[in-house]
Amino acid sequence: MGNKGPTPAQELAIDDIKVDDESPSSKPAPPSTSSIVTKKTKTDVEREQLFEGSSDVETPRKKSTQEILTKYKFKGDAAAAAAHAKQKLMERQEKLARITEQSAELESEAENFATLATQIRKNMENKWWK
Repeated sequence: MGNKGPTPAQELAIDDIKVDDESPSSKPAPPSTSSIVTKKTKTDVEREQLFEGSSDVETPRKKSTQEILTKYKFKGDAAAAAAHAKQKLMERQEKLARITEQSAELESEAENFATLATQIRKNMENKWWK
């Protein structure tokens, strides 16, 4: 007697699966009860949708002091690191100031638009009711 496939007590390995070119009219074999079915959790599905199947996303990890210094090229010079941090802080402060200014302008324009819309509505009501 030859080995006709895995017994119900055995698990299938990737090497046990044979792929043949089948004609479109042939039906696939029903799934084996001994095969392992993995269910995806809601989090896994959401992650796949978010990253669209991208597998190059790494989980964050804690970096060593040396890795940080190497990346930012300060080589242990605390003064250079402090100057760099101060420069970045100033850039962020300027950016926040611009955003605040733009927000104020947008708010003013929205108020002007609302006033204009109210005036137009009142003019249209007066036309229709006369």
